[in-house]
Amino acid sequence: MAEETITLNGFIIGLCEAPYRWIKQATEELTDEQLHHQPTPETNSIAWLIWHLSRWRDKISAAIAEQSQVWVSEGWDQRFGMTGDRTGLGDTLEQVAAFRVERELLAGYADAAHNAIVSRLSSFTQDQFEKSIEYARGSERPAWRALISVVEDSAEHAGQINYIRGIVSGHGWR
Repeated sequence: MAEETITLNGFIIGLCEAPYRWIKQATEELTDEQLHHQPTPETNSIAWLIWHLSRWRDKISAAIAEQSQVWVSEGWDQRFGMTGDRTGLGDTLEQVAAFRVERELLAGYADAAHNAIVSRLSSFTQDQFEKSIEYARGSERPAWRALISVVEDSAEHAGQINYIRGIVSGHGWR
């Protein structure tokens, strides 16, 4: 058996790809009503979670790569009718409840953000992993620590998406 090797970059890409696949599977055959369903007025919908997760992955990987976020550079912010700096972090309950986008638009941005993080991660250098970046609300942290948060958030939100999918579809959807 040949021994496989992996780079740090490849390992992190793998950690980002798994939740992306889970999200794709969880949204198959959902109705628009199910995609935007909030189990309670104080919880997120599947659609909002996908958008927020995609925004965060795009924002952090762009900061590390010193590139523009695809959210802005590809005009997704305008297509969504939102500001370029909005990520969902700090959204009010009203903003979450009002979040309604067409599935093709949502899927298009999720795909673009995923492709961007994978592309960026594939070429990060040791210096880029170690540099300090703006993280959230004016705070800074080393890029590697920000990427840990991205991986954690990806898994957490993918789990929430799968849970809500079970609520709206019932037992055995998977």
